[in-house]
Amino acid sequence: MGKLKEIKGIRGAAYRLEQLVNRAAFAIHGISNFAHLRTNGLGSRPKITAVVVGRNDDYMPDFAERLQATIGWNSRYLAQETIFVEWNPPADRELLSPLLAQRFAGLRAYVVSPEIHLALCRNAKVPLLEFHAKNVGIRRAKSEWVVATNADAAFGPDAIRKILETKLSDDLVWSAERIDIPWREGRATDIGLTDTLRYRRKIPYHPLGTGEFAFASKRLWEKAGGYDESLVRHRIGVDKRGVAQLIAHGARTERAGIVFHLAHPTSCTEGVQDHHGELATWDDDVPYETDPNWGLADRQETKIAERVWLLK
Repeated sequence: MGKLKEIKGIRGAAYRLEQLVNRAAFAIHGISNFAHLRTNGLGSRPKITAVVVGRNDDYMPDFAERLQATIGWNSRYLAQETIFVEWNPPADRELLSPLLAQRFAGLRAYVVSPEIHLALCRNAKVPLLEFHAKNVGIRRAKSEWVVATNADAAFGPDAIRKILETKLSDDLVWSAERIDIPWREGRATDIGLTDTLRYRRKIPYHPLGTGEFAFASKRLWEKAGGYDESLVRHRIGVDKRGVAQLIAHGARTERAGIVFHLAHPTSCTEGVQDHHGELATWDDDVPYETDPNWGLADRQETKIAERVWLLK
């Protein structure tokens, strides 16, 4: 059989068969986990806050639609509270926060002014200090557990089951394997089961996880001081560095399952671009020092809409 596989035509057929088997197994796994959620219900869920960040720019033409789709899915199956941090909003665009607060009853939003961004950022090509923004949300989360995620990320049913069915611990960080799934640009409908049964790309799992999913107790996030705010030119790698910080403060990591990433051409996996910033390392100078006011804890909050506050 081994020699047969070396024949050009047979080698290609064997590869295609292997891919078909892998994709079929992936779909069956997804159906099984989703059916378990629907059949057994979500029961008594731990109090979980999902923190997500963004701004109304052209990073993705349909950013608002993707954002609402992922918030809808994640809040339906795991997070009772969502905190959206709208960082450095463009002056010529409408804010996203009021619309999100109107649509999602469990959502609070914080708008971080352009003046704060200009005072902190040292890379003119990075309009969003993603992990400074996530710190704003983590610091203000009211739940016992906090998951830092992205606007284009939907939690996999297996990861949801693992979180709901496991006795959660202060010294454990749950990470996930990222799976890119197809998503048509401009689509305005919710995420459904069929969206989770096929994939474009699997990103190899790393124990420090991915920016789409870092789940830990609020107590541990506070002990570690959140993500590294000394990185004012960076985006890539800051996620892993943050989890390394949690580990340095006594935690360990485990794989919860998968997290779906709604594929789009501006993702760094499609090619690193200027707005992705510089690359941060996660194995040097950890643990890092943090400011007592990390997450802009000392900034004035002014209410500008129902469940929406401006930080300046």
